[in-house]
Amino acid sequence: MPRETEQEESILTDLHIDPIIQHFLFDYDISEAHDESWRPSKRRWLFHLVKSFARLRCWHQPFFNHIDMPRMLKGRYAFGAFGIHHWPVQSEKGWQNILRQLAYFHQVVEHNRRLIVARTPADISRARQENKVAGFPAVEGAHCLGAGGKGSTAKRLARLDELFKKYSVRTLTLAHFSKTDVATPALGLGSNAHDSLADFGKAVIQKMNDIGMIVDVAHVNNQGVLDACRVSSKPVIVSHTGVNGIHEHARNIGDDAIHAVAETGGVIGIMFATNFLSGADTNPSSKIILEHIDYIVQTAGEDHAAIGSDFDGWIPRIPQDMNDATDVHVLVRGMQNIGYSETRIRKILGENFLRVWAEVLGST
Repeated sequence: MPRETEQEESILTDLHIDPIIQHFLFDYDISEAHDESWRPSKRRWLFHLVKSFARLRCWHQPFFNHIDMPRMLKGRYAFGAFGIHHWPVQSEKGWQNILRQLAYFHQVVEHNRRLIVARTPADISRARQENKVAGFPAVEGAHCLGAGGKGSTAKRLARLDELFKKYSVRTLTLAHFSKTDVATPALGLGSNAHDSLADFGKAVIQKMNDIGMIVDVAHVNNQGVLDACRVSSKPVIVSHTGVNGIHEHARNIGDDAIHAVAETGGVIGIMFATNFLSGADTNPSSKIILEHIDYIVQTAGEDHAAIGSDFDGWIPRIPQDMNDATDVHVLVRGMQNIGYSETRIRKILGENFLRVWAEVLGST
Protein backbone atom coordinates (compact mmCIF):
# COMPACT_ATOMS: atom_id res chain seq x y z
CA MET A 1 0.00 0.00 0.00
CA PRO A 2 1.56 3.33 -1.02
CA ARG A 3 2.30 5.97 1.52
CA GLU A 4 -0.69 8.34 1.35
CA THR A 5 -0.10 10.60 4.35
CA GLU A 6 -0.50 13.73 2.22
CA GLN A 7 -3.94 12.69 1.01
CA GLU A 8 -5.05 11.65 4.48
CA GLU A 9 -4.02 15.03 5.86
CA SER A 10 -5.18 17.09 2.88
CA ILE A 11 -8.53 18.64 2.12
CA LEU A 12 -9.21 16.99 -1.23
CA THR A 13 -11.26 19.23 -3.52
CA ASP A 14 -12.42 18.45 -7.05
CA LEU A 15 -13.42 21.53 -9.02
CA HIS A 16 -15.70 19.73 -11.47
CA ILE A 17 -17.74 16.53 -11.28
CA ASP A 18 -20.83 15.63 -13.30
CA PRO A 19 -22.94 12.86 -11.72
CA ILE A 20 -26.07 15.02 -11.87
CA ILE A 21 -26.01 14.65 -15.67
CA GLN A 22 -26.28 10.91 -15.18
CA HIS A 23 -29.20 11.27 -12.81
CA PHE A 24 -31.31 13.13 -15.35
CA LEU A 25 -30.22 10.91 -18.24
CA PHE A 26 -30.23 7.51 -16.59
CA ASP A 27 -31.88 7.95 -13.17
CA TYR A 28 -28.46 7.52 -11.58
CA ASP A 29 -28.76 7.98 -7.80
CA ILE A 30 -25.64 9.83 -6.67
CA SER A 31 -26.30 8.80 -3.05
CA GLU A 32 -25.89 5.10 -3.87
CA ALA A 33 -22.76 3.07 -4.60
CA HIS A 34 -22.28 1.85 -8.17
CA ASP A 35 -19.94 -0.70 -9.73
CA GLU A 36 -19.22 -2.18 -13.15
CA SER A 37 -22.46 -4.14 -13.06
CA TRP A 38 -24.60 -1.00 -12.89
CA ARG A 39 -27.13 -0.54 -15.69
CA PRO A 40 -29.55 2.39 -16.02
CA SER A 41 -33.27 2.14 -15.44
CA LYS A 42 -34.04 4.43 -18.38
CA ARG A 43 -32.47 5.22 -21.77
CA ARG A 44 -30.74 1.86 -21.80
CA TRP A 45 -30.41 2.13 -25.57
CA LEU A 46 -28.20 5.21 -25.18
CA PHE A 47 -26.13 3.61 -22.44
CA HIS A 48 -25.46 0.46 -24.49
CA LEU A 49 -24.81 2.43 -27.68
CA VAL A 50 -22.07 4.61 -26.21
CA LYS A 51 -20.58 1.74 -24.22
CA SER A 52 -20.41 -0.45 -27.34
CA PHE A 53 -18.72 2.33 -29.30
CA ALA A 54 -16.18 2.82 -26.50
CA ARG A 55 -15.39 -0.90 -26.43
CA LEU A 56 -14.66 -0.82 -30.16
CA ARG A 57 -12.20 2.02 -29.54
CA CYS A 58 -10.70 0.25 -26.51
CA TRP A 59 -11.27 3.28 -24.29
CA HIS A 60 -10.71 2.87 -20.56
CA GLN A 61 -13.64 3.64 -18.21
CA PRO A 62 -15.48 5.79 -20.75
CA PHE A 63 -18.12 8.47 -20.26
CA PHE A 64 -19.72 7.86 -16.86
CA ASN A 65 -20.04 5.82 -13.64
CA HIS A 66 -16.91 7.39 -12.19
CA ILE A 67 -18.29 8.98 -9.04
CA ASP A 68 -21.02 8.85 -6.39
CA MET A 69 -21.24 9.74 -2.72
CA PRO A 70 -19.93 6.42 -1.33
CA ARG A 71 -16.95 6.50 -3.68
CA MET A 72 -16.23 10.13 -2.84
CA LEU A 73 -16.08 9.16 0.83
CA LYS A 74 -13.92 6.13 0.11
CA GLY A 75 -11.62 8.28 -2.01
CA ARG A 76 -11.29 10.78 0.89
CA TYR A 77 -12.96 13.64 -0.96
CA ALA A 78 -13.77 16.69 1.14
CA PHE A 79 -15.45 18.61 -1.66
CA GLY A 80 -16.85 18.37 -5.16
CA ALA A 81 -18.29 21.07 -7.41
CA PHE A 82 -21.39 19.43 -8.92
CA GLY A 83 -21.90 20.50 -12.52
CA ILE A 84 -25.35 21.77 -13.52
CA HIS A 85 -25.99 21.78 -17.28
CA HIS A 86 -28.38 22.46 -20.09
CA TRP A 87 -27.96 21.87 -23.81
CA PRO A 88 -26.01 24.85 -25.21
CA VAL A 89 -28.98 26.95 -26.28
CA GLN A 90 -30.20 30.10 -24.51
CA SER A 91 -33.86 29.68 -23.58
CA GLU A 92 -36.31 30.05 -20.73
CA LYS A 93 -36.78 26.28 -20.90
CA GLY A 94 -33.07 25.97 -20.13
CA TRP A 95 -33.42 28.15 -17.04
CA GLN A 96 -36.28 25.96 -15.78
CA ASN A 97 -34.19 22.84 -16.44
CA ILE A 98 -31.37 24.31 -14.37
CA LEU A 99 -33.77 24.94 -11.49
CA ARG A 100 -34.90 21.30 -11.58
CA GLN A 101 -31.31 20.10 -11.34
CA LEU A 102 -30.60 22.47 -8.47
CA ALA A 103 -33.67 21.17 -6.66
CA TYR A 104 -32.36 17.62 -7.09
CA PHE A 105 -28.97 18.56 -5.62
CA HIS A 106 -30.60 20.02 -2.53
CA GLN A 107 -32.91 17.02 -2.28
CA VAL A 108 -29.83 14.77 -2.12
CA VAL A 109 -28.36 16.97 0.60
CA GLU A 110 -31.59 16.81 2.59
CA HIS A 111 -31.70 13.01 2.52
CA ASN A 112 -27.99 12.24 2.83
CA ARG A 113 -26.34 13.05 6.14
CA ARG A 114 -22.89 12.56 4.64
CA LEU A 115 -23.27 15.44 2.15
CA ILE A 116 -23.39 19.08 3.25
CA VAL A 117 -23.80 22.25 1.22
CA ALA A 118 -20.57 24.22 0.91
CA ARG A 119 -21.56 27.87 1.20
CA THR A 120 -18.16 29.03 2.50
CA PRO A 121 -14.66 27.49 2.61
CA ALA A 122 -15.23 26.67 6.29
CA ASP A 123 -17.87 24.13 5.24
CA ILE A 124 -15.26 22.20 3.27
CA SER A 125 -12.87 22.11 6.21
CA ARG A 126 -15.73 21.00 8.47
CA ALA A 127 -16.69 18.23 6.07
CA ARG A 128 -13.13 16.88 6.10
CA GLN A 129 -13.03 16.90 9.89
CA GLU A 130 -16.40 15.14 10.17
CA ASN A 131 -15.64 12.54 7.46
CA LYS A 132 -18.33 14.02 5.25
CA VAL A 133 -18.33 15.51 1.77
CA ALA A 134 -19.17 19.13 1.04
CA GLY A 135 -20.44 20.26 -2.33
CA PHE A 136 -21.95 23.17 -4.14
CA PRO A 137 -23.72 23.41 -7.50
CA ALA A 138 -21.59 24.79 -10.33
CA VAL A 139 -23.59 26.07 -13.30
CA GLU A 140 -21.87 25.35 -16.59
CA GLY A 141 -22.47 28.09 -19.12
CA ALA A 142 -24.01 31.54 -18.76
CA HIS A 143 -26.55 30.53 -21.44
CA CYS A 144 -28.25 28.79 -18.51
CA LEU A 145 -29.41 32.20 -17.24
CA GLY A 146 -32.14 32.12 -19.88
CA ALA A 147 -33.10 33.74 -23.15
CA GLY A 148 -31.24 36.86 -24.21
CA GLY A 149 -32.48 39.75 -26.27
CA LYS A 150 -33.79 43.22 -25.61
CA GLY A 151 -34.78 43.85 -22.01
CA SER A 152 -33.25 40.64 -20.67
CA THR A 153 -30.13 42.09 -19.06
CA ALA A 154 -31.57 43.01 -15.67
CA LYS A 155 -33.56 39.76 -15.46
CA ARG A 156 -30.55 37.57 -16.15
CA LEU A 157 -28.27 39.46 -13.78
CA ALA A 158 -30.92 39.13 -11.07
CA ARG A 159 -30.90 35.39 -11.66
CA LEU A 160 -27.28 35.32 -10.52
CA ASP A 161 -28.51 36.59 -7.15
CA GLU A 162 -31.15 33.87 -7.09
CA LEU A 163 -28.61 31.16 -7.92
CA PHE A 164 -26.24 32.38 -5.23
CA LYS A 165 -28.64 33.10 -2.39
CA LYS A 166 -31.39 30.53 -2.89
CA TYR A 167 -29.54 27.61 -4.45
CA SER A 168 -25.98 28.05 -3.11
CA VAL A 169 -24.41 28.12 -6.59
CA ARG A 170 -20.85 29.31 -6.11
CA THR A 171 -19.32 29.06 -9.60
CA LEU A 172 -20.50 29.82 -13.12
CA THR A 173 -18.61 29.18 -16.34
CA LEU A 174 -19.01 32.02 -18.81
CA ALA A 175 -19.40 29.62 -21.75
CA HIS A 176 -20.00 25.96 -22.44
CA PHE A 177 -20.41 24.65 -26.00
CA SER A 178 -22.04 27.61 -27.78
CA LYS A 179 -21.34 31.24 -28.54
CA THR A 180 -23.68 33.61 -26.69
CA ASP A 181 -23.93 37.29 -25.82
CA VAL A 182 -21.67 36.51 -22.86
CA ALA A 183 -18.65 34.70 -24.29
CA THR A 184 -17.30 32.50 -27.08
CA PRO A 185 -16.37 28.87 -26.41
CA ALA A 186 -13.02 27.31 -27.21
CA LEU A 187 -14.82 24.30 -28.64
CA GLY A 188 -18.39 24.03 -29.93
CA LEU A 189 -20.94 26.11 -31.85
CA GLY A 190 -19.43 29.41 -32.97
CA SER A 191 -16.09 28.60 -31.35
CA ASN A 192 -12.87 30.42 -32.20
CA ALA A 193 -9.79 31.62 -30.35
CA HIS A 194 -9.98 35.35 -31.06
CA ASP A 195 -13.45 36.75 -30.24
CA SER A 196 -13.45 39.10 -27.28
CA LEU A 197 -15.65 38.81 -24.23
CA ALA A 198 -19.03 40.43 -24.93
CA ASP A 199 -20.17 43.54 -23.08
CA PHE A 200 -22.85 41.55 -21.27
CA GLY A 201 -20.15 39.07 -20.28
CA LYS A 202 -18.30 41.89 -18.57
CA ALA A 203 -21.49 42.82 -16.70
CA VAL A 204 -21.90 39.19 -15.62
CA ILE A 205 -18.37 39.15 -14.22
CA GLN A 206 -18.88 42.41 -12.34
CA LYS A 207 -22.10 41.07 -10.83
CA MET A 208 -20.39 37.83 -9.83
CA ASN A 209 -17.58 39.80 -8.19
CA ASP A 210 -20.12 41.85 -6.26
CA ILE A 211 -22.02 38.89 -4.81
CA GLY A 212 -19.03 36.59 -4.23
CA MET A 213 -19.58 34.07 -7.01
CA ILE A 214 -16.45 32.54 -8.55
CA VAL A 215 -15.79 33.33 -12.22
CA ASP A 216 -14.91 30.11 -14.07
CA VAL A 217 -13.38 30.41 -17.55
CA ALA A 218 -13.29 26.69 -18.37
CA HIS A 219 -14.57 26.20 -21.95
CA VAL A 220 -13.97 29.89 -22.77
CA ASN A 221 -11.84 30.80 -25.81
CA ASN A 222 -8.36 32.19 -25.32
CA GLN A 223 -9.21 35.86 -25.86
CA GLY A 224 -12.22 35.53 -23.60
CA VAL A 225 -10.04 34.13 -20.82
CA LEU A 226 -7.64 37.05 -21.13
CA ASP A 227 -10.52 39.56 -21.15
CA ALA A 228 -12.21 37.94 -18.15
CA CYS A 229 -9.00 38.09 -16.15
CA ARG A 230 -8.65 41.79 -16.92
CA VAL A 231 -12.27 42.56 -16.03
CA SER A 232 -12.51 40.55 -12.83
CA SER A 233 -11.50 42.23 -9.60
CA LYS A 234 -11.42 38.82 -7.88
CA PRO A 235 -9.46 35.61 -8.58
CA VAL A 236 -10.59 33.63 -11.62
CA ILE A 237 -10.50 29.84 -11.94
CA VAL A 238 -10.34 27.32 -14.77
CA SER A 239 -12.20 24.45 -13.14
CA HIS A 240 -11.30 21.68 -15.61
CA THR A 241 -8.84 21.90 -18.48
CA GLY A 242 -5.55 20.73 -19.94
CA VAL A 243 -2.61 22.86 -21.05
CA ASN A 244 -1.39 23.43 -24.58
CA GLY A 245 2.20 23.34 -23.37
CA ILE A 246 1.85 19.56 -23.02
CA HIS A 247 -0.73 18.83 -25.71
CA GLU A 248 -2.21 21.29 -28.19
CA HIS A 249 -6.00 21.21 -28.20
CA ALA A 250 -8.70 23.86 -28.64
CA ARG A 251 -10.14 22.92 -25.25
CA ASN A 252 -6.82 23.45 -23.44
CA ILE A 253 -5.32 26.77 -22.33
CA GLY A 254 -2.08 28.39 -23.41
CA ASP A 255 0.72 30.05 -21.47
CA ASP A 256 -0.75 33.55 -21.81
CA ALA A 257 -4.01 32.35 -20.25
CA ILE A 258 -2.15 30.48 -17.50
CA HIS A 259 -0.26 33.63 -16.57
CA ALA A 260 -3.43 35.74 -16.76
CA VAL A 261 -5.32 33.46 -14.38
CA ALA A 262 -2.36 33.32 -12.01
CA GLU A 263 -2.08 37.10 -11.99
CA THR A 264 -5.66 37.29 -10.67
CA GLY A 265 -4.59 34.92 -7.88
CA GLY A 266 -6.67 32.12 -9.39
CA VAL A 267 -6.22 28.39 -9.88
CA ILE A 268 -6.31 25.98 -12.80
CA GLY A 269 -7.85 22.54 -12.31
CA ILE A 270 -6.43 19.76 -14.48
CA MET A 271 -9.04 17.35 -15.81
CA PHE A 272 -8.69 13.57 -16.07
CA ALA A 273 -9.97 13.29 -19.68
CA THR A 274 -6.96 11.82 -21.45
CA ASN A 275 -8.32 12.65 -24.91
CA PHE A 276 -7.63 16.32 -24.07
CA LEU A 277 -4.40 15.62 -22.22
CA SER A 278 -2.57 13.40 -24.69
CA GLY A 279 -4.65 13.21 -27.84
CA ALA A 280 -3.34 9.78 -28.76
CA ASP A 281 -6.06 7.16 -29.21
CA THR A 282 -4.56 5.10 -26.43
CA ASN A 283 -5.01 4.79 -22.69
CA PRO A 284 -2.13 6.63 -21.01
CA SER A 285 -1.48 6.37 -17.29
CA SER A 286 -2.07 9.04 -14.67
CA LYS A 287 1.42 10.30 -15.47
CA ILE A 288 -0.20 12.46 -18.16
CA ILE A 289 -2.28 14.28 -15.50
CA LEU A 290 0.88 14.89 -13.49
CA GLU A 291 2.60 16.32 -16.55
CA HIS A 292 -0.16 18.89 -16.98
CA ILE A 293 -0.19 19.71 -13.26
CA ASP A 294 3.57 20.12 -13.25
CA TYR A 295 3.38 22.40 -16.27
CA ILE A 296 1.13 24.73 -14.27
CA VAL A 297 3.53 24.54 -11.32
CA GLN A 298 6.58 25.30 -13.46
CA THR A 299 4.85 28.04 -15.48
CA ALA A 300 2.86 29.89 -12.83
CA GLY A 301 3.86 28.42 -9.47
CA GLU A 302 2.51 25.82 -7.06
CA ASP A 303 -0.16 28.23 -5.75
CA HIS A 304 -2.13 28.00 -9.00
CA ALA A 305 -2.55 24.26 -9.66
CA ALA A 306 -5.60 22.22 -8.69
CA ILE A 307 -7.70 19.20 -9.71
CA GLY A 308 -10.93 19.27 -11.72
CA SER A 309 -11.50 15.67 -12.78
CA ASP A 310 -14.64 16.02 -14.95
CA PHE A 311 -15.66 12.60 -13.64
CA ASP A 312 -18.96 11.48 -15.20
CA GLY A 313 -18.74 14.35 -17.69
CA TRP A 314 -19.00 12.11 -20.75
CA ILE A 315 -15.24 12.14 -21.12
CA PRO A 316 -14.21 9.36 -23.54
CA ARG A 317 -11.56 7.84 -21.30
CA ILE A 318 -9.59 8.31 -18.08
CA PRO A 319 -6.05 7.09 -17.24
CA GLN A 320 -5.64 3.33 -17.43
CA ASP A 321 -4.39 3.10 -13.82
CA MET A 322 -7.53 4.84 -12.48
CA ASN A 323 -11.10 3.51 -12.44
CA ASP A 324 -13.09 6.04 -10.47
CA ALA A 325 -13.12 8.57 -7.62
CA THR A 326 -11.52 6.11 -5.22
CA ASP A 327 -8.25 6.30 -7.15
CA VAL A 328 -7.04 9.86 -6.52
CA HIS A 329 -4.40 8.28 -4.28
CA VAL A 330 -2.67 7.25 -7.53
CA LEU A 331 -2.02 10.93 -8.25
CA VAL A 332 -0.79 11.50 -4.71
CA ARG A 333 1.71 8.69 -5.07
CA GLY A 334 2.76 10.10 -8.44
CA MET A 335 3.36 13.54 -6.95
CA GLN A 336 5.43 11.96 -4.20
CA ASN A 337 7.47 10.03 -6.76
CA ILE A 338 8.39 13.18 -8.71
CA GLY A 339 9.55 14.85 -5.52
CA TYR A 340 6.70 17.17 -4.62
CA SER A 341 6.79 18.31 -1.02
CA GLU A 342 3.94 17.66 1.39
CA THR A 343 3.16 21.39 1.31
CA ARG A 344 2.90 21.43 -2.48
CA ILE A 345 0.71 18.35 -2.58
CA ARG A 346 -1.69 19.79 -0.01
CA LYS A 347 -1.91 23.02 -1.98
CA ILE A 348 -2.76 21.22 -5.21
CA LEU A 349 -5.26 18.88 -3.59
CA GLY A 350 -7.25 21.65 -1.96
CA GLU A 351 -5.55 24.51 -0.17
CA ASN A 352 -5.12 26.58 -3.34
CA PHE A 353 -8.84 26.49 -4.05
CA LEU A 354 -9.77 27.27 -0.44
CA ARG A 355 -7.57 30.36 -0.62
CA VAL A 356 -9.13 31.50 -3.89
CA TRP A 357 -12.67 31.04 -2.63
CA ALA A 358 -11.94 33.00 0.55
CA GLU A 359 -10.52 35.84 -1.55
CA VAL A 360 -13.55 35.85 -3.85
CA LEU A 361 -15.94 36.04 -0.91
CA GLY A 362 -13.86 38.75 0.72
CA SER A 363 -16.14 41.16 2.54
CA THR A 364 -19.23 40.37 0.43
